[in-house]
Amino acid sequence: MSTITARRRSTRVTRLIGGAVAATVAALAVALSAVPASADPTDITSGHIDFVSVNVNDDATALTLGSNYEDTKWVPAGTYELVVPQTTFGGETGYIIPETQSEASSRGVPWAGFSGDEALSGVGFTADDEVTLTLTNVAFTPKPGTSGHGTVALSQNGTPWFTNAEGHAHTFVTDGAEEVFHQHVKWVFSAPGTYVLTFSASSDLGLDASPATYTIKVGL
Repeated sequence: MSTITARRRSTRVTRLIGGAVAATVAALAVALSAVPASADPTDITSGHIDFVSVNVNDDATALTLGSNYEDTKWVPAGTYELVVPQTTFGGETGYIIPETQSEASSRGVPWAGFSGDEALSGVGFTADDEVTLTLTNVAFTPKPGTSGHGTVALSQNGTPWFTNAEGHAHTFVTDGAEEVFHQHVKWVFSAPGTYVLTFSASSDLGLDASPATYTIKVGL
Protein backbone atom coordinates (compact mmCIF):
# COMPACT_ATOMS: atom_id res chain seq x y z
CA MET A 1 0.00 0.00 0.00
CA SER A 2 1.49 3.31 -1.03
CA THR A 3 0.57 6.67 0.42
CA ILE A 4 0.28 10.07 -1.20
CA THR A 5 0.50 13.20 0.89
CA ALA A 6 -0.54 16.13 -1.18
CA ARG A 7 1.40 18.66 -3.05
CA ARG A 8 -0.22 22.05 -2.93
CA ARG A 9 -2.68 22.86 -5.73
CA SER A 10 -3.21 21.94 -5.90
CA THR A 11 0.47 -11.28 -9.58
CA ARG A 12 2.02 -24.02 -8.54
CA VAL A 13 3.82 -30.97 -7.69
CA THR A 14 2.56 -33.90 -9.08
CA ARG A 15 4.47 -35.48 -11.96
CA LEU A 16 2.25 -35.62 -15.02
CA ILE A 17 2.46 -38.63 -17.33
CA GLY A 18 2.04 -38.03 -21.03
CA GLY A 19 3.69 -35.45 -23.21
CA ALA A 20 0.45 -33.84 -24.35
CA VAL A 21 -0.71 -33.18 -20.77
CA ALA A 22 2.66 -31.77 -19.79
CA ALA A 23 2.70 -29.45 -22.79
CA THR A 24 -0.78 -28.18 -21.95
CA VAL A 25 0.19 -27.42 -18.37
CA ALA A 26 3.34 -25.63 -19.48
CA ALA A 27 1.38 -23.47 -21.90
CA LEU A 28 -1.13 -22.61 -19.20
CA ALA A 29 1.66 -21.62 -16.82
CA VAL A 30 3.12 -19.26 -19.40
CA ALA A 31 -0.30 -17.69 -20.00
CA LEU A 32 -0.93 -17.17 -16.29
CA SER A 33 2.50 -15.63 -15.75
CA ALA A 34 1.68 -13.05 -18.41
CA VAL A 35 -1.29 -11.68 -16.43
CA PRO A 36 -0.13 -8.62 -14.49
CA ALA A 37 -0.95 -8.23 -10.82
CA SER A 38 -3.46 -5.57 -9.86
CA ALA A 39 -1.89 -2.45 -8.40
CA ASP A 40 -2.58 -1.75 -4.76
CA PRO A 41 -4.72 1.30 -4.03
CA THR A 42 -2.93 4.47 -2.93
CA ASP A 43 -3.82 6.14 0.36
CA ILE A 44 -4.75 9.81 0.09
CA THR A 45 -4.10 11.61 3.35
CA SER A 46 -4.44 15.24 2.26
CA GLY A 47 -4.92 17.48 -0.74
CA HIS A 48 -7.64 18.15 -3.29
CA ILE A 49 -9.32 15.09 -4.77
CA ASP A 50 -12.44 14.78 -6.87
CA PHE A 51 -13.04 11.41 -5.28
CA VAL A 52 -16.17 10.55 -7.29
CA SER A 53 -15.58 11.81 -10.82
CA VAL A 54 -17.77 11.01 -13.83
CA ASN A 55 -16.12 10.37 -17.20
CA VAL A 56 -17.02 8.62 -20.48
CA ASN A 57 -15.71 5.21 -21.55
CA ASP A 58 -13.24 4.75 -24.41
CA ASP A 59 -15.88 4.46 -27.14
CA ALA A 60 -18.13 7.13 -25.64
CA THR A 61 -21.09 4.73 -25.25
CA ALA A 62 -21.44 4.97 -21.47
CA LEU A 63 -20.37 6.89 -18.42
CA THR A 64 -17.70 5.53 -16.10
CA LEU A 65 -16.69 6.42 -12.54
CA GLY A 66 -13.26 7.22 -11.15
CA SER A 67 -11.23 9.88 -9.35
CA ASN A 68 -8.90 12.79 -10.08
CA TYR A 69 -6.26 13.75 -7.49
CA GLU A 70 -4.83 17.26 -7.51
CA ASP A 71 -6.14 17.76 -11.05
CA THR A 72 -3.36 15.51 -12.40
CA LYS A 73 -4.97 12.53 -14.14
CA TRP A 74 -8.39 10.86 -14.19
CA VAL A 75 -8.11 7.25 -12.94
CA PRO A 76 -10.64 4.42 -12.39
CA ALA A 77 -12.49 4.03 -9.10
CA GLY A 78 -10.48 2.00 -6.59
CA THR A 79 -7.15 3.61 -7.50
CA TYR A 80 -7.25 5.80 -4.40
CA GLU A 81 -8.50 5.27 -0.83
CA LEU A 82 -9.16 8.16 1.52
CA VAL A 83 -7.65 8.24 5.01
CA VAL A 84 -9.67 10.14 7.61
CA PRO A 85 -8.38 10.38 11.20
CA GLN A 86 -10.33 11.84 14.10
CA THR A 87 -9.72 15.59 14.18
CA THR A 88 -10.92 18.72 15.95
CA PHE A 89 -11.56 22.10 14.35
CA GLY A 90 -13.75 24.96 15.51
CA GLY A 91 -14.86 22.95 18.51
CA GLU A 92 -16.14 20.08 16.36
CA THR A 93 -14.43 16.71 16.91
CA GLY A 94 -15.04 13.71 14.70
CA TYR A 95 -14.23 11.75 11.58
CA ILE A 96 -14.92 14.56 9.15
CA ILE A 97 -14.00 15.63 5.64
CA PRO A 98 -15.05 19.29 5.58
CA GLU A 99 -16.77 21.19 2.84
CA THR A 100 -14.12 23.89 2.56
CA GLN A 101 -10.51 23.53 1.50
CA SER A 102 -9.23 25.75 4.30
CA GLU A 103 -10.83 23.58 6.99
CA ALA A 104 -9.60 20.39 5.30
CA SER A 105 -6.08 21.81 5.42
CA SER A 106 -6.47 22.79 9.07
CA ARG A 107 -7.76 19.34 9.99
CA GLY A 108 -5.06 17.63 7.95
CA VAL A 109 -7.48 15.54 5.91
CA PRO A 110 -8.21 15.23 2.19
CA TRP A 111 -10.57 17.73 0.59
CA ALA A 112 -12.84 15.35 -1.30
CA GLY A 113 -15.56 16.23 -3.76
CA PHE A 114 -17.42 15.33 -6.94
CA SER A 115 -16.81 16.30 -10.56
CA GLY A 116 -17.75 15.76 -14.18
CA ASP A 117 -14.62 15.29 -16.28
CA GLU A 118 -13.98 17.63 -19.19
CA ALA A 119 -14.51 14.66 -21.56
CA LEU A 120 -18.25 14.97 -20.93
CA SER A 121 -18.35 18.17 -22.91
CA GLY A 122 -16.95 16.26 -25.88
CA VAL A 123 -19.91 13.85 -26.01
CA GLY A 124 -22.69 16.41 -25.92
CA PHE A 125 -23.02 17.63 -22.34
CA THR A 126 -23.69 21.35 -22.34
CA ALA A 127 -25.24 23.79 -19.90
CA ASP A 128 -28.28 22.56 -17.96
CA ASP A 129 -27.83 18.86 -18.67
CA GLU A 130 -28.16 16.53 -15.69
CA VAL A 131 -25.94 13.82 -14.21
CA THR A 132 -27.36 11.89 -11.26
CA LEU A 133 -25.17 10.00 -8.82
CA THR A 134 -26.86 7.38 -6.64
CA LEU A 135 -25.38 5.89 -3.49
CA THR A 136 -26.53 2.28 -3.88
CA ASN A 137 -24.73 0.66 -0.94
CA VAL A 138 -22.64 1.39 2.15
CA ALA A 139 -20.60 -1.48 3.60
CA PHE A 140 -18.87 -0.97 6.97
CA THR A 141 -16.17 -3.03 8.68
CA PRO A 142 -15.40 -1.90 12.25
CA LYS A 143 -11.90 -1.03 13.29
CA PRO A 144 -10.13 -4.13 14.66
CA GLY A 145 -10.90 -4.49 18.35
CA THR A 146 -14.17 -2.59 18.07
CA SER A 147 -17.72 -3.50 17.11
CA GLY A 148 -20.90 -1.78 16.05
CA HIS A 149 -22.35 -0.08 13.02
CA GLY A 150 -20.89 2.87 11.17
CA THR A 151 -22.87 5.47 9.28
CA VAL A 152 -21.91 8.12 6.76
CA ALA A 153 -23.68 11.35 5.85
CA LEU A 154 -22.79 13.79 3.09
CA SER A 155 -24.24 17.28 2.96
CA GLN A 156 -23.66 20.66 1.37
CA ASN A 157 -24.47 23.85 3.23
CA GLY A 158 -26.50 21.73 5.65
CA THR A 159 -28.60 20.09 2.93
CA PRO A 160 -28.33 16.26 2.95
CA TRP A 161 -27.01 14.65 -0.23
CA PHE A 162 -26.25 11.03 0.62
CA THR A 163 -26.69 8.89 3.75
CA ASN A 164 -26.45 5.19 4.66
CA ALA A 165 -29.93 4.67 3.23
CA GLU A 166 -29.60 2.94 -0.13
CA GLY A 167 -30.92 4.79 -3.16
CA HIS A 168 -30.11 8.31 -2.02
CA ALA A 169 -29.25 10.35 -5.08
CA HIS A 170 -28.04 13.81 -6.03
CA THR A 171 -28.44 15.43 -9.42
CA PHE A 172 -25.72 17.71 -10.76
CA VAL A 173 -26.70 20.31 -13.34
CA THR A 174 -23.92 20.86 -15.84
CA ASP A 175 -22.75 24.41 -16.41
CA GLY A 176 -21.19 24.24 -19.89
CA ALA A 177 -17.70 24.81 -18.52
CA GLU A 178 -14.73 22.59 -19.36
CA GLU A 179 -15.23 20.65 -16.12
CA VAL A 180 -18.99 20.34 -16.42
CA PHE A 181 -19.62 20.18 -12.67
CA HIS A 182 -17.40 20.33 -9.61
CA GLN A 183 -18.66 20.47 -6.02
CA HIS A 184 -17.43 19.66 -2.53
CA VAL A 185 -19.42 18.48 0.45
CA LYS A 186 -19.05 17.65 4.12
CA TRP A 187 -18.50 13.93 4.85
CA VAL A 188 -19.24 12.74 8.41
CA PHE A 189 -18.45 9.21 9.58
CA SER A 190 -19.87 7.99 12.91
CA ALA A 191 -17.32 5.33 13.91
CA PRO A 192 -13.80 4.14 13.10
CA GLY A 193 -13.53 1.44 10.46
CA THR A 194 -13.53 0.86 6.72
CA TYR A 195 -16.38 2.24 4.64
CA VAL A 196 -16.97 1.02 1.09
CA LEU A 197 -19.40 3.26 -0.78
CA THR A 198 -20.96 2.10 -4.05
CA PHE A 199 -22.10 4.75 -6.52
CA SER A 200 -23.77 4.51 -9.91
CA ALA A 201 -24.54 7.29 -12.39
CA SER A 202 -27.15 8.18 -14.99
CA SER A 203 -27.77 11.20 -17.20
CA ASP A 204 -30.43 12.92 -19.24
CA LEU A 205 -28.44 12.06 -22.39
CA GLY A 206 -29.08 8.35 -21.85
CA LEU A 207 -25.51 7.57 -20.82
CA ASP A 208 -25.21 5.60 -17.57
CA ALA A 209 -22.34 4.27 -15.42
CA SER A 210 -22.15 0.83 -13.83
CA PRO A 211 -21.70 0.74 -10.04
CA ALA A 212 -18.22 1.47 -8.73
CA THR A 213 -16.84 1.25 -5.19
CA TYR A 214 -14.90 3.81 -3.19
CA THR A 215 -13.07 3.02 0.05
CA ILE A 216 -12.55 5.35 3.02
CA LYS A 217 -10.39 4.27 5.94
CA VAL A 218 -11.65 6.08 9.02
CA GLY A 219 -9.79 6.29 12.31
CA LEU A 220 -7.46 3.38 11.47
